[in-house]
Amino acid sequence: MNLSELIYNSRNQLKPSWLLSSVICIFYALIISVPSELNAFGELLSILLAGPLQLGLCIYFLKISKGSNPSFNYIFDGFKPLLNILLAFLSINLITLIGLFFFILPGIILSLGLSMTYYIIAENPEISFHKAIEKSWKIMDGHKMQLFKLHLYFIPWYILGILFFIVGVFVVMPWHNLSLANYYKVISENNFELTN
Repeated sequence: MNLSELIYNSRNQLKPSWLLSSVICIFYALIISVPSELNAFGELLSILLAGPLQLGLCIYFLKISKGSNPSFNYIFDGFKPLLNILLAFLSINLITLIGLFFFILPGIILSLGLSMTYYIIAENPEISFHKAIEKSWKIMDGHKMQLFKLHLYFIPWYILGILFFIVGVFVVMPWHNLSLANYYKVISENNFELTN
């Protein structure tokens, strides 16, 4: 399987639940962005909600990738390992920020290497945050450039989404997220390698 096939298959897989997935992405964006616009307390609230909601998104899209029926409630499942996910969220962002501080490229490499942490926690809620980060780094070894290409593929779609009064972005977000969940599924199973 190559990246183009993975992206195409993700789009087909998403079709039955695209509307619900778009609603979930809108909900996620509103909950993360609106409180931070209110005041300093709202900004802190956004930071505290970002990690659990990101995990909830990963749980939701992993369920779809595995053939389960999607449910809006999956997004709230990210709050169950609360302390663990908050520590993971803070660690990932701190490590990425340090990498970006030293030049943009190290920050991108670190971000790609740690990007599967939420999926790992979604599948193993009992795993400690540092083990999940370590496991993400290991499974992304040799896959960072592929994942970068996967992200690049969606840039024109997001630009097109912005041109459609920003509403189009919430049509692209579910497709992108499901492609990431499917990518995680492929590299974590180690059954076969993705080709460029």
